[in-house]
Amino acid sequence: MRILKLKRLYLPALSILAVVVLLLVLISISTYRNLKRQEKTVLTFVHQQGLAILHTLEAGARAGMIMNQWGKDSIGNLILETGKDENIAYVYLIDSQGIVVHHSNPSFGGMSSAWRPKLDDGNPVQSRVRKLADGTQVYDLAKRFSPGQTVVMTPGYRGMMGSGIGMSSPRHSDTVIVLGLKMTAFEAARRADIHHAVVMAAILVALGTGALFFIFVIQNYYLVDRTLEQTRDYTRQVVANMANGLLSIDPEGRIRSYNRLALELLGLKEAGIDGMDLKSVMDFQETGIDRTLSIRQPVFEREYLHRQKSGALMPMTLSVTPILDEKETCTGAVIVLRDLREIKKLEEKIRHSEKLAAIGELAAGVAHEIRNPLSSIKGFARFLAHSLSDRVQEKEYAEIMVKEVDRINRVVNDLLTFARPLEPELAPTDVLELAEHTLRLVETDARSRDIKIRSIIDPDLKRFFLDANQITQALLNLMLNALQEVDNGGSIDVGADVNESGTRLSIWVEDDGPGIPRDKKKKIFDPFFTTREKGTGLGLAIVHKIVENHRGEIWVESPLPGKTRGSRFVMSLPVESPGIDEKP
Repeated sequence: MRILKLKRLYLPALSILAVVVLLLVLISISTYRNLKRQEKTVLTFVHQQGLAILHTLEAGARAGMIMNQWGKDSIGNLILETGKDENIAYVYLIDSQGIVVHHSNPSFGGMSSAWRPKLDDGNPVQSRVRKLADGTQVYDLAKRFSPGQTVVMTPGYRGMMGSGIGMSSPRHSDTVIVLGLKMTAFEAARRADIHHAVVMAAILVALGTGALFFIFVIQNYYLVDRTLEQTRDYTRQVVANMANGLLSIDPEGRIRSYNRLALELLGLKEAGIDGMDLKSVMDFQETGIDRTLSIRQPVFEREYLHRQKSGALMPMTLSVTPILDEKETCTGAVIVLRDLREIKKLEEKIRHSEKLAAIGELAAGVAHEIRNPLSSIKGFARFLAHSLSDRVQEKEYAEIMVKEVDRINRVVNDLLTFARPLEPELAPTDVLELAEHTLRLVETDARSRDIKIRSIIDPDLKRFFLDANQITQALLNLMLNALQEVDNGGSIDVGADVNESGTRLSIWVEDDGPGIPRDKKKKIFDPFFTTREKGTGLGLAIVHKIVENHRGEIWVESPLPGKTRGSRFVMSLPVESPGIDEKP
């Protein structure tokens, strides 16, 4: 995926590079064709110009002959004067043996010509292009030199070649004139064209390089911008998912940034939060925010009880640090809010545990001191009942004493059970069998009052590590408590289930009694708190202690969801399955 993205990023640069290469090839081909076309045009022009010069020389010689003014050196002078033109490299005349008869440079006269063109009626003109020793490019043009058809010579008159012999026929003339035209102007134009093509190619390369550089700059900008955007999104997600509330404000106290938890702790809604004056929500003087903004004094972990608009009090700690620029000027502040609700709950649990521990120690001492005298009192009461068998009223009093001593003894046993440490002895336990055993213990009492007790525990529920005796005692206390709350003809349900991860077991007892008043829910697990006249207030306290010893939790739901009455006590225990699916 990343390779595809990189290909997409470099595609424009590769496209521009391909276009530049294509244009360079096109310019090269076009320049080559233009040079060839120009060369052909120039050669044609030079050829025609050379022929025109040669014809002019013939015409000049012909005119001199007709006017009988032609002398021995006339043709030589004509060639010499013609060779003075700056565009003519040389002009010379050669005879049939290839000897230079006349030359525009007299020093070459009488020498043998290196180039002997073969001319005839079918090929009257020949040409070639060559370079001189100094590098000058010359266009050579050779043609038969025929200034006239018949020339009659008078005595004392020297003919065209200085022999004094007339030319009676055109066939006598095998003389060839060679004209060399300089191609300097053509070379200059050619160099100018090449230079122009090179300049155009350089401009094109520069433009292509600039375009590539621009593309790479744009791509780098895009990559940097995308990285910044990803970093910004990641930072925003980190801030949004922090375990603490986060706010930033400007020097005037207006909110500039925030996360969802901060709004939840302050009881605010996201709509219209940007630019809101935080002073309308929090007391800057009480929290110390005003000192942070004014003298840059930070605040660390200050406890603050915030009252939300709903009226609910939210316990939290507040930390405030100033935002400083490069000039050490305060440009705002960062506020971190930490929710203390769970900590307060834990503190309450600790205080409750400490309270229970103190009560337990006191109860253990009292119970120990009471148990011994109770045994003596119970023994004397039975002795009196036996001794007063003939006195009915006194015997009844003695029996009442025995019953009351038994009741006190049960309270003492409960005190000892509550006071002594209950370290659970974990073993694989069948929850269904444990529940059925407990149901059998209360079955008689329930049947006498026509109360239906149902077990809705899955028979396939696995076995778990529990202290069977303690959980049985806790479940029995919950069921006895439910029996005392349910009216005759009522119903009680006992159930158990496991969460999806299989790490917590919930055992619950549900009844259809009148329920528990809201103001008493927080006290029902306190020792010695009871709503019944003959209750000791230790049953639910013992259940709470057993659950705590199993590192679990217990809570009550009353009334039942969707109903106006009833109660459900739930014991949630962290357990591990021993891996035994089948019942032994």
